[in-house]
Amino acid sequence: MKSLISFAVLIFLWAFLIIPPKIMAGGSNLKKLSDGTCLHAGVNLMWQITPSRKKFRTLDKAEQYVKNLDLAGHHDWRIPTEVELDQLLGLIAIQGNGDCHLSKLKKPYWLIDSHKKIIPARLELDCLCSGDFNVIKRHKAYVRAVRFIKKTDVK
Repeated sequence: MKSLISFAVLIFLWAFLIIPPKIMAGGSNLKKLSDGTCLHAGVNLMWQITPSRKKFRTLDKAEQYVKNLDLAGHHDWRIPTEVELDQLLGLIAIQGNGDCHLSKLKKPYWLIDSHKKIIPARLELDCLCSGDFNVIKRHKAYVRAVRFIKKTDVK
């Protein structure tokens, strides 16, 4: 019984005191919009709910996919940064998908890494206690596009 109480206290402390600010900066929830997108209001981002159907081997193909993406009446989609994807995955790890139901979360995605290079990579959770993800480079990846939201985008 003592160990169960200790475990519960540890989980409480981890969930409310140790979660890094970069994860909590993302706001409280993801909100599904009716147009195939998900709003991450805490950081003013709109995410594509369903990623590309196939993986792309080359940067040219990944960029072409984003350039041609016409989703929710928007044409300004782009490849996310490592930090943006890290925030999204961290928020989901802590609070869940909400009503967005983002699929293929553990798959590799094209992203802009910390050196400003666009690479195919997968983010693997290094330590749940800190919320840090390691970037594992891959040979091909899906695209989950993102865009900044404007005040006029969401009513």
